[in-house]
Amino acid sequence: MTSANAKSRMHKVFLAVFAMIAVVVQFLHSMFGILAESAETSPDDATSNAARGGVLNYRTGKLDDGTDAAGWYEKD
Repeated sequence: MTSANAKSRMHKVFLAVFAMIAVVVQFLHSMFGILAESAETSPDDATSNAARGGVLNYRTGKLDDGTDAAGWYEKD
């Protein structure tokens, strides 16, 4: 009879630990979701220009095709 009680107790402990892990995972998921929502991106940033390729224009700070007559394309 004591082994049945021990199994029942172990089952309850397992369920309690599983519930705590589930709560922590749900909390972390919510926190990462909040952080991801607050990230702001601009469609005209250097990363989007880098995907298209180009040369860094030090006057504008962006990548372009190297045809800006007023820009410079070498470090000072």
